[in-house]
Amino acid sequence: MSSSNQLDTTTIVLLVLGAIVVLPMLTMGMGFGGMGYGTTSWWWPLVGMLVQLVFLLVLLGGGYLVFRQVTRSKSSQNPAMEELRTAYARGDLTDEEFEARRDKLERSE
Repeated sequence: MSSSNQLDTTTIVLLVLGAIVVLPMLTMGMGFGGMGYGTTSWWWPLVGMLVQLVFLLVLLGGGYLVFRQVTRSKSSQNPAMEELRTAYARGDLTDEEFEARRDKLERSE
């Protein structure tokens, strides 16, 4: 249950930080093309939007990587432990066999 609460807290914190950073960044470039009142090229507003888009993509990618790192469990890093748990769930192992093999795997880490 604590991991679920931690996940919920992490999600809320990431959403709040995203709103604090992303929303101003989305509106920052709105006046980017207004320099010079007609003397600038047509592509300056496009550059402003592309800069914002690149920043947003980098921010979202970083947030995704942080989220994956936070939610990754220790057991998912060890495929042998996952296989042992699967065999135990199928009923291929007794309680004693499972405990002995789990202890052996934990010592080898």
